[in-house]
Amino acid sequence: MIGEIGNLFLALALGVSGVQASASFWGVLRKNNRYLVLGKTTAYMQGIMILAAFITLMFAFLVCDFSLLVVALNDHTQLPWYYRLSASWGNHEGSLLLFVLILSLVAVAFALFLNDSYFRARTLTFQALLIFCFLLLLLISSNPFTPLPFSLPEGQSLNPLLQDKSLMIHPPFLYLGYVGFSAPFSLALAALWGKIDGETWATLTRPWVLFAWAALTIGITLGSWWAYYELGWGGWWFWDPVENASLMPWLAGTALLHILRTQSFYRWSLFLSLLTFGLSLLGTFLVRSGLISSVHSFAQDPVRGTFILSLIGGIIGFSLFLWVLRSPSFQSPFVELFSRKGLLFLNSLLLFVGLIILCVGTLYPLLSEGLWQETISIGAPYFNQTLVPLLLPSFLLIPLGALLRDETLSLFQLLILPLTASLGAIVFLLYIYYPLSLGTILGCGLAIWVLSGSLEAFYKRRLRLGPTLAHIGVALSLLGLSVGSGLRIDETKILGLEESLTIGTKTLTLQDVTEGKTPTYLYEKATLVSGENILTPEKRLYQPQNSLLSETAILTNGFSDLYVILGPYQGEQRWLLRASLIPLAPWIWIGGFFMAAGALISFVRRKEVIIMLLTVLLMPHDLDAAPDLYNEVRCPVCVGQSIADSEMPEAKTLKKYIDEELEKGKSAETIRDELRRRFGDNILFRPPLNQRTIFLWGLPFALFLLVLIGFSWKGFQSRAK
Repeated sequence: MIGEIGNLFLALALGVSGVQASASFWGVLRKNNRYLVLGKTTAYMQGIMILAAFITLMFAFLVCDFSLLVVALNDHTQLPWYYRLSASWGNHEGSLLLFVLILSLVAVAFALFLNDSYFRARTLTFQALLIFCFLLLLLISSNPFTPLPFSLPEGQSLNPLLQDKSLMIHPPFLYLGYVGFSAPFSLALAALWGKIDGETWATLTRPWVLFAWAALTIGITLGSWWAYYELGWGGWWFWDPVENASLMPWLAGTALLHILRTQSFYRWSLFLSLLTFGLSLLGTFLVRSGLISSVHSFAQDPVRGTFILSLIGGIIGFSLFLWVLRSPSFQSPFVELFSRKGLLFLNSLLLFVGLIILCVGTLYPLLSEGLWQETISIGAPYFNQTLVPLLLPSFLLIPLGALLRDETLSLFQLLILPLTASLGAIVFLLYIYYPLSLGTILGCGLAIWVLSGSLEAFYKRRLRLGPTLAHIGVALSLLGLSVGSGLRIDETKILGLEESLTIGTKTLTLQDVTEGKTPTYLYEKATLVSGENILTPEKRLYQPQNSLLSETAILTNGFSDLYVILGPYQGEQRWLLRASLIPLAPWIWIGGFFMAAGALISFVRRKEVIIMLLTVLLMPHDLDAAPDLYNEVRCPVCVGQSIADSEMPEAKTLKKYIDEELEKGKSAETIRDELRRRFGDNILFRPPLNQRTIFLWGLPFALFLLVLIGFSWKGFQSRAK
């Protein structure tokens, strides 16, 4: 039943998106206001339909509907509810539906915020065509509502690598970035179809690029952090093809942001808008094509990959053809190269060159195997020696572009502060840590150069808060990468109980190794003591996949990480342990969030940001989960009382049990699941979401949806009149 409802919503969305594209196109062609209004109205309708389809899929995962193929392959009744929820987008079909959902939400945003009716209709035409094409792909080759001829009693569960809380939000942010760049793509095509002033187009497009770039930055940062603590490699970027696939649109988007700040170079900015989304689509192809091997890839299906490649080739080919055909008639004002605008243009060119190298290095192994049947591998050594040095000049240009203005001050006077700060930092590092690698010295010097130059530009009111924060984020990440790589200490040792390992100024003592079981995996957990701190690295054997993974233990103080991995059992009660002391490692991801924060502050008004931050800071934070659980758990021998209100012995026993489980580090949701297994669903005042309680949980949403549809329909009618 759930599958039929989902397919109905997708079929309706396909039809409505076709109407949206046709009505918007015909309204522009015939200058007919009725068709323009119809195109705008259908944008809302297709957004509602696709959102309903995605909610239906999430519900199927929450209730473990194993009559659907995608649920049977990626869900399990023993998974916590939040992993069941994230499983709905942690697979090929679900992630593609999320892709289409965000495409539709961009179309809804166009309908809401673009004021010029003809430019809006041109933009909605191209966005609707994107939605229509990807809905066809979804329905033909990747339908998430494909039914099984029978319902299975149990599923195969979510990929163990994806059973992580940070990966619950990593894919949505990554997709907000990927698909968010469809906005400048459609805006660029609309500009190429009609005519719009270059400065007006840049002003109109920049907020969409800021939002997409911020989301993609958060997604990449979360993915890097996950790889650092989950995969047990002890690094933060591995030049994996799928990692590169997300970095390519990020570099192109960064170049686009800098060129949009100039409000010049119209044709170049249009090209970058098309290229950025094209690279997002290329990333989609790489993840799903089956042509690459990666821990990040969703699917290994060459047939689907061929289908996606054909679709992407058509979209990119058409957009570039239109750009070649129309862009020569677009004129850009003359700009001196040695000026602020000229340096921003140069920075975008450097990023574009780095992008080409990254793209070639990622795709060349596929080309080599396809043309010459020769298998080669391209990884970190290649990119570190080619891409990284070529990107270093772009860091040099950041303070130059921020400080340079048309005035009588000499360049040396402008740059004396960042120059002094960076040279002082290099001398200090050499004095304390000599000898150091050239990469560490250059990285630290450039980081201080960017940091001091950006702060000076902000102090002199030559740089606003948003760009300043973004540049500070670049400096912090670069500093973390440079210091973490150059001053890292690694130790590996076989330890028995009560034996110790010394790394730097830290001493780790192995106290105990225990084994246990949770609903989804078996584990072997080591307990190590370092001063007053306890670290518990684990080995986990996930069921039913029979997949063995390491869980690292990380002790951080914000300035360095003590990173510990439990290795294989060596016999005779001895285990291999690997430990690393990595200075400034947290700054890598702190810098990423600074970059995203800077973009978001530029995206919205400063007053709104301050209100939002104050709301977050001043809202009450519940640091103790126990009182909430006390109120949720029903006293077994009382009438309608929670254990928080009862003084019965049974209630006190349950309180003690909850306290003990929380002290062991178990989450509130795990404790709820254990209580349900022991006492039944009735032990909690919050009923579970299943087929029996669908009406209870679904009624509020259904009423809200009806009110929303009714309100929207009346609004459409009044605007049409």
